[in-house]
Amino acid sequence: MCGIIAGISNPIAPILLEGLKRVEYRGYDSVGIATVSDGKILMKKDVGRIEALEAKYAVSTMPGSVGIAHTRWATHGGVTTANAHPHLSCDESIAVVHNGIIENYLELRSTLAKRGHVFRSETDTEVIAHLIEQASKRERDPLQATLKALKRVKGQYAVVVMFAHHPDLLIGARNDAPLVVGLGKREFFLASDVLAFISRTDRAVFLENMDVACISPRGLKVYNMQGKEVKRKVTQLAWELADVSKQDFAHYTLKEIHEQPETVQRAMLQDPRKLEAFASAIRNAGTVLLTASGSSFHAALLLKGRLNREAKVRCDAVLAGEFDHQAHFVDKDTVMIAFSQSGETADVLEAVKRGREAGARILAVVNAVGSTLARESDSVLLLNCGPEVGVAATKSFTAQVMVGNMIADAVLGRRTVGDPKKLAGQVEETLESEATIKDVALRFRDRPDFYFIARGPHYPVAQEGALKLKELSYIHAEGIPASELKHGTLALIEKGTPVVVIARSGDGFDAIISNATELKARGAEIIGVSDVEHPVFSYRVPIPSCNESVSPVLEVIPLQLLAYHMAVSRSNDPDYPRNLAKSVTVR
Repeated sequence: MCGIIAGISNPIAPILLEGLKRVEYRGYDSVGIATVSDGKILMKKDVGRIEALEAKYAVSTMPGSVGIAHTRWATHGGVTTANAHPHLSCDESIAVVHNGIIENYLELRSTLAKRGHVFRSETDTEVIAHLIEQASKRERDPLQATLKALKRVKGQYAVVVMFAHHPDLLIGARNDAPLVVGLGKREFFLASDVLAFISRTDRAVFLENMDVACISPRGLKVYNMQGKEVKRKVTQLAWELADVSKQDFAHYTLKEIHEQPETVQRAMLQDPRKLEAFASAIRNAGTVLLTASGSSFHAALLLKGRLNREAKVRCDAVLAGEFDHQAHFVDKDTVMIAFSQSGETADVLEAVKRGREAGARILAVVNAVGSTLARESDSVLLLNCGPEVGVAATKSFTAQVMVGNMIADAVLGRRTVGDPKKLAGQVEETLESEATIKDVALRFRDRPDFYFIARGPHYPVAQEGALKLKELSYIHAEGIPASELKHGTLALIEKGTPVVVIARSGDGFDAIISNATELKARGAEIIGVSDVEHPVFSYRVPIPSCNESVSPVLEVIPLQLLAYHMAVSRSNDPDYPRNLAKSVTVR
């Protein structure tokens, strides 16, 4: 949620504008930019999209070589221009942008107001600008003033501060929210995501918790909260600019769905030693606990199923946001495996923190190599699927499924996933069903409800299909175990109700077809995702026959396409669904 890009380059404004566009996927409702010029802070901000701000104010032409910019997703205070970032001190000599939540902002705001500070917004962020202004009355050094102010702040934050009277300086700090430094040739950046500056440099420093970074034309210095300089390593980024363009696709979401023949192969390119380290930890654990949020949780459920059924490993999967209710079971004999695309999801990081405090060993399956989750885990397997810009997880989900399969195979000591090129060909074949899916989307785009049913190991795929449809089309959807239909859900079925039935041939096929027949008898329209024909299907989306461990990959791709085409047919933007953000970095 929210995006930060700040930097030092000449001119800085067009770079900030480009950086903002690259972090649009994080979700936002307002946007703003500020630069320093002739000893003054110039600021433009408004509700709405980045393109609208540029059209209204021509912000790309703002003068100055130092600037900060932000896309806001409202938490404290409504969606208004006043609440958009950046925020200024009373004398307008200090500007800040911030991601996170300041838990004690009401107390701080009251204290500052009594000292004469006048607030222009309803946000928690604005107190940071006033705190630094207050501290500057005694501390002339901007670093010391910032440190003194931040020591009064409770909560999570990634904050960047700009000073009118120090026009060649930016200060950034983080606590439980991501902030990265980009090191270019005579230019430097601070951002919430490397994508914001990757067109300028592929060298980055991932700040640790409670780090405070100062960037200037002279370079980077990093300090701890006591003001002592610390060293942080430089990471060479591997992502290419092509990965963050739409190429010939109408939307990032569609492009990323169609990238899956390549990304499932890359997910299978894992270091055997790291896989064995995961497998050994699982075999020797007293308890195995998987944790994740959203689509990542459905991938975790698939791994749980394989470990339970095939490896006879006792493990459970817990939603990261509900981890507090399971934390009392965690001890030094627990292995926790956290799934996350971004590695910055607040609930996941908090669950990992609680697990670490209880003595658990932490393993991670993550896409972002320098993310907080990757750095705070004992061992990491990467998804290798490149940046995912669309808010709805597509290629990252199938990559997580395949990495989970590699883990399960390592525990079992045998390979079930087959040849990567063969799987890529099967994914290509599955994508050929897109024309059929478009027809289904047009047929059912005005229906108020959708149901997805499956049995056994395919149930998490039904849940994922329902989640995708809700995210992109804004239609109510549920993923249901077919065995539960008679325990309530059948009451919701009426003539014309669309039901997606995941019906892979083999064990359980006859049972799921029996369920589909019951539904059809009550008026449901059956959309079968299956490797075989059956007369119960009103529509059939064909998938290739395959090994059961990889079938979730082939089953979910038609459901991703269905969600995408339903969204487009309803004139929704599938890349930026309403009220949602790619990285949920606040709890």
